[in-house]
Amino acid sequence: MTALGWKRRIGSLAGMLPVARPRKVILLYHSLGPRAPAVTAARFREQLLWLSANARLTTLEKLLTATSDAALEVAITFDDGYASLHDEVAPLLQNLGASATVYLNSGRIAERTRNKSDPALGHYPHEQFLIWPEVQALSAAGWNIGSHGVEHLDLTTATSELAVQQLAASKLEIANRVGRPCQDFAYTWGRFTPALQKLVKAAGYRSAASGLHGPLRADSDLLALPRIDIRADYELADFIAAVSGQWDFLGYKQRLWRVFA
Repeated sequence: MTALGWKRRIGSLAGMLPVARPRKVILLYHSLGPRAPAVTAARFREQLLWLSANARLTTLEKLLTATSDAALEVAITFDDGYASLHDEVAPLLQNLGASATVYLNSGRIAERTRNKSDPALGHYPHEQFLIWPEVQALSAAGWNIGSHGVEHLDLTTATSELAVQQLAASKLEIANRVGRPCQDFAYTWGRFTPALQKLVKAAGYRSAASGLHGPLRADSDLLALPRIDIRADYELADFIAAVSGQWDFLGYKQRLWRVFA
């Protein structure tokens, strides 16, 4: 059975258990495109339609700081900074009066000519990155511009000196380019350690997003925010199950693995 098949089977059982409400969720995407691992534009539209009818779309900042009476509240985030965010995602969100957060690899964002992705560095294949005028346009449209480091590096294995440089340089570059503070960070591949969390905090970030599956809770660590990774092979029923809480067992598995690792 495939990994998706196991998610569906276990989720069908877990779905019989009650899910706490109100529920706050941060979604993780990377890009829209016709080829996996990017999510297709058609599936993203379908997911947005479901969210617009069944949840309150909000910003990351409001999700972190404001109280809400919504049964389900959702903030959308994207890692890396690919061109489809400006060309395809932003218009779709704008139609709903919504925006998102993008965590940029600032060293990949050029002034005029888009840089190509490099799968050897952990980028999605067949992608191009945003350029700074597009990032500025997203910021002007209400998007939150966060940092994903200068380059796509696993900072859990980097020296502390390199990690500090990546955290500080990307934060400064983004703030200078968009004219507002860069307050939020996303760990590359979602990987973090207590030592790295301390460096993120010392660099002045408000939050740091991880790869841990699950909802945002009142006691969630702001420097290890949980996110629900939306995969290219998720059908609408899978998306609903993940967002609604039937697949929260994935987070328990991840946290247990971290304890033993």
